[in-house]
Amino acid sequence: MSIWTYLTDYLVVLAAALLLGVVFERLRQNAILGYLLAGMLLGPRALNLVHGEEVVRGLAELGVALLLFAIGLEFSLRRLLRLGRIGLGGGTLQLLLTGGAAAAVGWAVGMAPTPTIAVAAMVSLSSTACVLRVLLDRAEIDSVHGRGALGILLLQDVAVVPLVLLISILGGATSAAGVPAVVGRALLLIVGLAGAFYLTSTYLLPRLFGTTVLSRNRELLILLAAILALGSAWAAHRLGLSPAVGAFFAGVLLAESPFALQIRADVGALRTLFATLFFASLGMVAHPGWLLEHWRLVAGLAGAIVVGKALLAAGVAVLLRYPLRHAMAMGLCLAQVGEFSFVMAEEAVERGVIADDTFLLFVSVPW
Repeated sequence: MSIWTYLTDYLVVLAAALLLGVVFERLRQNAILGYLLAGMLLGPRALNLVHGEEVVRGLAELGVALLLFAIGLEFSLRRLLRLGRIGLGGGTLQLLLTGGAAAAVGWAVGMAPTPTIAVAAMVSLSSTACVLRVLLDRAEIDSVHGRGALGILLLQDVAVVPLVLLISILGGATSAAGVPAVVGRALLLIVGLAGAFYLTSTYLLPRLFGTTVLSRNRELLILLAAILALGSAWAAHRLGLSPAVGAFFAGVLLAESPFALQIRADVGALRTLFATLFFASLGMVAHPGWLLEHWRLVAGLAGAIVVGKALLAAGVAVLLRYPLRHAMAMGLCLAQVGEFSFVMAEEAVERGVIADDTFLLFVSVPW
């Protein structure tokens, strides 16, 4: 297809998202619901008005990376290290508890072991993009529960790599004997990427920010921000890591500079544009006919996931000695399935790990 066909798809998606976003705002609901509904109506299982679905989803993934880049601008390295302690302990415990609870439920209802493990892995993740968007809109990104939720979400994003590997093993694409080598390679790549970010922030960026040229020319600052955000996302993707995590660390580097406030304002519009495409692309995965036919099952599972994940995440926060009200708020932040869960679900159904009906049930839950 030509570039004009893709442009038509973008315009249709953005126009529908704008219209339905306004409708939901008038109903005193979050505009994200309008973006999701726009994607579902325009997708291949409804009106089928978008033909370049893969390109839209590619731009949507870029939108998540830009969203995490903007969040990174809000954090210094010291604040990130504090989040690391919260994320490493709380995030790991949350993944294990949520995955274990989901697996127990799957086995209790008679699911086979292989699809049960796959579904448990998918349920354990929460949506970084949705949570951060809501926290930003409510100016709660620096609150107690906001910082705690962000730490756990970052750990989840890092855990996407081994969880996708787990799906690959269950589908027979990777042998169990090769798991240590693959995991070791992923860890080395994460350490190497972090080291490259550290060297850049310690030696390269101070020299650039010390020049008067960048101080006088606002356009050069925008170019620098774009190169760091897109370049770090590209590097992480090439290394087999989450592009969103790479972009986040690039934002953290720029947060140490005196130009962070200006850059944050300049990239805000692009972040909104691509993030809207992301939420619309999630809506395209839904099957409205199947959803209406099985709405009782979907509603029951959605309620179980929301309540179960909220209670488990809140319990983890209590164990980390958070006050009860902050623990409950953190639990509510994490009480949904994540965007990378859908990536894992598509991988699982393609490899025959889960059945088509299980896939349709899982992607219908957010509704």
